[in-house]
Amino acid sequence: MKITRPAVAALLVAVTGAPALAQPIEIATLGRAPLIGQSTNPTELRYNVRTHEATVRQAAYDLGLTTAQYQQFRAGLDQHPNWVTIPRHLDAMTWASDGDVHVLHDVIIPANQKGVEVDLHSGDKIISLFLPAKCGNLSVIRRNVPHVAATHIRNFPVPHVAAAAITAPAPVPVVAAAPAAVIAPAPAPVPIIAPVSHAALGFLPVLAALPFLFHGGGGGPVVGAFAGNNNGGGGGTISGPPPCPPGTDP
Repeated sequence: MKITRPAVAALLVAVTGAPALAQPIEIATLGRAPLIGQSTNPTELRYNVRTHEATVRQAAYDLGLTTAQYQQFRAGLDQHPNWVTIPRHLDAMTWASDGDVHVLHDVIIPANQKGVEVDLHSGDKIISLFLPAKCGNLSVIRRNVPHVAATHIRNFPVPHVAAAAITAPAPVPVVAAAPAAVIAPAPAPVPIIAPVSHAALGFLPVLAALPFLFHGGGGGPVVGAFAGNNNGGGGGTISGPPPCPPGTDP
């Protein structure tokens, strides 16, 4: 890693205790003082981290990570870390020389550097850890968790709607179907029997006596007003007796 003049000026300010008027440390070339060496893809980078586990852990502690945060970083690295273009401006970057780990703060690196990113959450901070593929120098950016502006929702009183009284519907009276009317058969017509008048009954003895009248005493013919007209004198019409009813002996 080649350190430019701004970096030397920053180191001098830190040593002498002068006011922090220095510019960010700009690194012209990565890979001069690598932490774990160069990698070409995420798989190779994970392998290099495992190979230099102690150095990487020390670099993490020097960047201010706790043991728990380092374990989270390693777990995220072993899964599927994001392969990204690393931001140019970093809060801090580690590097190694003769087995010792060092830290540079407020660093600017060359553009378009590829590597992996693992994000951790700590309170209201997001800790983004980067491993450039070219050198593996563990770096960090800390930023606040973005807060979404709270939306003021005014709760207007909702008028209480009384529950409508639910009345059970009146039972519908069940009207039994009237039995079918049984139509009685019309009675057979009663034969009309004319009453027998007493006057008719009064003639029965007379009718019974007719044979005797016509055959009276001597059996001779009867002449007179019983059978015909009397035309002025003695020359009346003589008629014979009527036949006897069946079964009647004269």
